[in-house]
Amino acid sequence: MAFKDSDKERELIREIIEGSEKAFSVLFYNYVSVLASFALKFTKSEHAAEEVIQDAFLRIWLNRDKLEHVENVKAYLYKYVSNECLSHLRKKIKEDKAINLLKSRHSDQDNVTLDSIHLNEINRLVASAVEALPQQRRKIYELSRGEGKTIPEISEILGLSSSTVKNALVIALKTIRENLIQHGISLFWLILLELSIKK
Repeated sequence: MAFKDSDKERELIREIIEGSEKAFSVLFYNYVSVLASFALKFTKSEHAAEEVIQDAFLRIWLNRDKLEHVENVKAYLYKYVSNECLSHLRKKIKEDKAINLLKSRHSDQDNVTLDSIHLNEINRLVASAVEALPQQRRKIYELSRGEGKTIPEISEILGLSSSTVKNALVIALKTIRENLIQHGISLFWLILLELSIKK
């Protein structure tokens, strides 16, 4: 439910802008229910809706300085969640296309063998790129992609802020993608890489 007292909400926003995680938690719990219901209508999946909300609020926190000029907080939060929903739907469309393409390519055994060889080479390149990452960034990547840890879990394990963990993952994935592109990996295989490393 939203705040009834606009003055109290403005005070809360002021504290968030100043970096108060406690104030941000209050904002989150006051709006998460209605926003999650909204996201569920788009994604048709509770798990996907949870991811959308988590990513939306993480972006809001990272861009909290912009809250200073926001007049309608609820509308602002809906805008962020809407954008994350659209990103989720676009990603799902790409995944479905990639999976369908992979199935068609696997219609004959020769293609299966060829694709398996190609995937093995990609896995080798990814492993090499990960090994070359700075120690902390490599540890964050391995906890996320290797052990399936969430950003909050990694943050707690390593004693880092969520924004630090998120930024490290973004940089690590960018580094890996650039490494693959340098080795001539096609867009199709990069899409398949995204499927494998985001699970």
